[in-house]
Amino acid sequence: MSLTILTADDLQNLEMRAANQLGPDTLMRRAGAAAAALIEKRLESAGVETRRVTVLAGPGNNGGDAIACACELREKGMEVSLVLPGGRRPTSALALAQLERWRKAGGDTVDDPYMTAKADCVVDGLFGTGLSKPITGDYLDAVLWFNERQALKVSLDIPSGLNAVTGHWVSSYPGCSADVTLTFLCTKAGLYMYEGADAAGDIVLDELDVSVPLSSLSVTGEDELVHVLAPRKKNTHKGDYGRVAVIGGTDGYIGASILASRAALISGAGLVTLECAAEHAPHVDMLYPEIMYATKPVDLEQFSAVVIGCGLGQSEAAKARVIEALACSRPLVIDADALNIIAADIKLQDMVLARRAPTVLTPHPGEAARLLRRDTAGVTADRVAACRELAVQTGAIVVLKGAGTVISMRSSRTWINPTGSAMLATGGSGDVLAGMIGAMFAQGYDMVESVLAAVYYHGMAAEGFEAGFTAGDIAPNAMAIIDVKRTRL
Repeated sequence: MSLTILTADDLQNLEMRAANQLGPDTLMRRAGAAAAALIEKRLESAGVETRRVTVLAGPGNNGGDAIACACELREKGMEVSLVLPGGRRPTSALALAQLERWRKAGGDTVDDPYMTAKADCVVDGLFGTGLSKPITGDYLDAVLWFNERQALKVSLDIPSGLNAVTGHWVSSYPGCSADVTLTFLCTKAGLYMYEGADAAGDIVLDELDVSVPLSSLSVTGEDELVHVLAPRKKNTHKGDYGRVAVIGGTDGYIGASILASRAALISGAGLVTLECAAEHAPHVDMLYPEIMYATKPVDLEQFSAVVIGCGLGQSEAAKARVIEALACSRPLVIDADALNIIAADIKLQDMVLARRAPTVLTPHPGEAARLLRRDTAGVTADRVAACRELAVQTGAIVVLKGAGTVISMRSSRTWINPTGSAMLATGGSGDVLAGMIGAMFAQGYDMVESVLAAVYYHGMAAEGFEAGFTAGDIAPNAMAIIDVKRTRL
């Protein structure tokens, strides 16, 4: 299911309302119990019998959650070491109350994690979402210790040292890297992007039995893709599933347009035509002869969706074709060279904004930076903000690619895609995504669902692979996944 992401202010207000309604320490106790239950389940699944756990507790409420977890684990009969790095007592009143609970139950504390016995699980409860400055001193030593352990590593709410919004480390050096992050109330954008995508490990959400409000930012879930997953009707023909035109493929880059065309065909478009810009373009795809090759520029109004830019080049002829595509009334997916052509001419950006048909831009951070007229660092500093700004500027749905791809509408309604793996970092991956989005449009799916589904299953298609995977594998894998899910409906 889709998961809500709240702003820092909204999350703080939610915590305050819950504290007023339930009592000041209820959420902390629930968080501790949820963490203990997760650790118990994970250790049991791994066949661990000794169940020794070392808990690192920081000075704030994240540390209080960790101490509450230690109390719960001890009550379950586990051997628990509670570490207060450097002997520093919590500064949070709620955390101090949990420390008193721990001591009343007979628990001791340790100042240095290196002085604890070997553990089967280590828990990072050092710093939560409010961290704004680098971790130093004894807390940094605790981070280093945590990362060195050969044990189940669990972070509470967010890995310590990670910016909850951007996914970057707060400092120039890394914080905690977990096997699983148990995040509370709502998930956090930073868990899915940049360093956070690796540091978080498995992401598990516990809303702590609190009603979490909706927001304009969320993580894509399959509950938003129900129409794409619906089985096709039997009494149909190819015309019912639309026609896709792919425009690109200048000399030296024909493969990009072929990948996009194949992806559109495999993803369910009824008919696919490739208009190749190369002087000596092929006339047939021997692997997929179903794809038609245009011998002259096609009439874009005759198609259900148009994909432009994959290997197109940036010649004057390419620019002229981009202008014609922007002027057509068909759904349009703009990728690669077409994005760079538009970025170089403000009048073309005005044409994008003036379009009334569904329009999708699929930039990587460098292309987004050119469209926004800033350096790439200005985009990567906060990808959600950059994606939203570009969507407002162009009026298009913007797909800002990368780990935790961000999808935003002009209204600022935004999603973070949770699927994918490092195997998507391969040439042609973006061309395939453009073709998949075009195919979704051609089949008549809602424009938002088309984009969300293409990005979601494009990412899922690469999961579980570590080698021997290329861009050409993405669309077949994605549709195999969709077919399996359709049979279960």
